[in-house]
Amino acid sequence: MIKVMIVDDEPFIRQGLRILINWEKYGYVVCEEASNGHEAVKILKEKEIDLVITDIKMPGMDGLELIEYTRKNISQGIPFIILSGFYEFEYAKKAIKYDVADYVLKPVQRDELVRVLEEYKEIYYRQIENYKKQEISDKIIFDRNMASLVSGVFTGENISNIKKYLLSINNVRYIRIEFDVSSGKYKKLSDEEKTVEQHHLYEAMKKYLDEHWYHVYIPHSSDNEFYVGFIYTRKLSEKENLREKEYIKNLHEALSFALPYKVILYIGQMVNSIKQISESYRSALIAKNFQSYSKIIDIAFYDEIKNKISTNKYPVDKEVLDSLIKAIEENDKEHIEQRVDYLYQHFKDLVADPEMIKISVDYLLFSLISLAKELYPEFDQEEVSGMIDQGRYGRMAVRGSASHLKKFALEFSDYLNSLRKHTFGGVLVDVEREILENYKDNLTLKSLSEKYFINSAYLGQIFKKHFDISFKDYLNNYRIDKACEMLLRSDDKIYEIAEAVGFNNTDYFISKFVQLKGTTPLQYRKQFLKNTKN
Repeated sequence: MIKVMIVDDEPFIRQGLRILINWEKYGYVVCEEASNGHEAVKILKEKEIDLVITDIKMPGMDGLELIEYTRKNISQGIPFIILSGFYEFEYAKKAIKYDVADYVLKPVQRDELVRVLEEYKEIYYRQIENYKKQEISDKIIFDRNMASLVSGVFTGENISNIKKYLLSINNVRYIRIEFDVSSGKYKKLSDEEKTVEQHHLYEAMKKYLDEHWYHVYIPHSSDNEFYVGFIYTRKLSEKENLREKEYIKNLHEALSFALPYKVILYIGQMVNSIKQISESYRSALIAKNFQSYSKIIDIAFYDEIKNKISTNKYPVDKEVLDSLIKAIEENDKEHIEQRVDYLYQHFKDLVADPEMIKISVDYLLFSLISLAKELYPEFDQEEVSGMIDQGRYGRMAVRGSASHLKKFALEFSDYLNSLRKHTFGGVLVDVEREILENYKDNLTLKSLSEKYFINSAYLGQIFKKHFDISFKDYLNNYRIDKACEMLLRSDDKIYEIAEAVGFNNTDYFISKFVQLKGTTPLQYRKQFLKNTKN
């Protein structure tokens, strides 16, 4: 229903308007009345009104003064319909100036009022529809910009867009919110049903955040992960006069009450600025891996987990664990195998206490993640999390399977070694050389990432950040440049040149050529020959 306020200094006119038509029949409800502009202003400041029907001549503050004040001090968007028994040109001019929805003469005729309301209703719902479309479009753009920041590959334009919608971009945390995947009830859901529940989680977050709902978004995930990302800023809790942990606890309770499945919050580290949100995102994943060290059930703070693991008393000599970590860092395969065997000799003495074994293995895994993060802040946290799979390696360790931990330690050591080799410039030099030397071949990010031991998505990100162009566009541009050389130096047919530079489809080759050079390959050659003769 469209909420209406009637403003008139004569009570019998307000009452007459109420009973003149069946308001609900036409999609309206008269929810407020005021006897002058001052009363109306007070109501407009406190309540949400969709349409104001006001008399012009009133004591204190008349109708036109009410409209002028509202436009300047409350909202430009509140629509007005003017009532007046004095149809004077000056009133009409002022009404047009203030962009009123319509102008109705007193005494108000039923048919005339219905006509005006029906016309306005059509405009109202059209505006609502347009607003929703624009809102969806704006949120899609926002989510894309947020994805760039979370990945750590972003521009100033990304930050400018984000800044417009967040309560604050300082003192922020990335919070990963998801359903408990170990719950039997949730595990039975299909991927389609999990997607539906993910959207229910998103809507519950929007409702909780109210006007600050832009702080939540649904990340794009290619690994069937059905979670939502929440950009927490200290300003959110301060606004409600709550401490940070109180705010997060209240949020968890609200979500648990609203949703049918158990919800878990993984809280990343606090960072100074939204520019560093990728660091907080990675630490939220670490919190997910080591959730068992959280003090609060179903809320895992990275800060607490980090402190608890690093200060734990280990039944295994800490020097044994640290020596294994050192061997992994140095990629010393012989010592890695020796240290793992030595470690498991200690584990044999603790066979009756598997929890103590798990604590030691968790310390090892956590230290390795921290090492990767320190060595290369932009490492692929999700890839590492997949390698570690805490529960799997923890259970293997408890069962006394040294070979599994040994295999992991060797793999992780190679991974760290690849991070050293393929710093921002190193791997890109190799990839650029591949393009220059092998542009005719079927080069893809996937094949190159496998060749140089780097995640393909991350390779694409750092390539674009360094060259300011995507890998595919860079490759196509180089191929087209080579095609230009062949067009001017040979008589080969167009399709032969297309194949020679790596295009399997001649039509696609011509399309890319026109896009980059502004002319077809044949016209390009003809123009060159013409200029040569002249």
